[in-house]
Amino acid sequence: MALLFGLIAGFFPLFLFFRFYKGKLLFIENSYIKGAVLGFLLWGLINLFLYIEARYDLFGLLEGEEGFGTMMLLTSSLPGFITAGLAAVFASGKLRPRKKKGS
Repeated sequence: MALLFGLIAGFFPLFLFFRFYKGKLLFIENSYIKGAVLGFLLWGLINLFLYIEARYDLFGLLEGEEGFGTMMLLTSSLPGFITAGLAAVFASGKLRPRKKKGS
C-alpha cells in the first residue's frame, strides 16, 4: 500500500518538474538517476514536514490512530517515491516532441 501511495503522490509533482526543467541537477547528468534522487528528496521533504508537525503540532494531523497510520504510510513509502521519479522521467521523455530530420 505504501509503494502505491508513494507512486501516486510523487508522480505528478516530479512529472511537472521534469517537463519544465531541462538540465543537470548538481553534478548528475543521467536523467534516471536524477529522477531517483528527486524522488528521494521529495520523500525527505514530506518527512521533514511530518517531523515538524509531530514536534510542534501545527495542524493536528498526527493525533490519534489516524495520525499514526498516516505517519507510518508516509515514512514507509520511500520505494514508491523513487519509483515515481523513475516513471516521471520515462513519461516526460516519451511525451517530448521529437526533432524533425533536416531542421
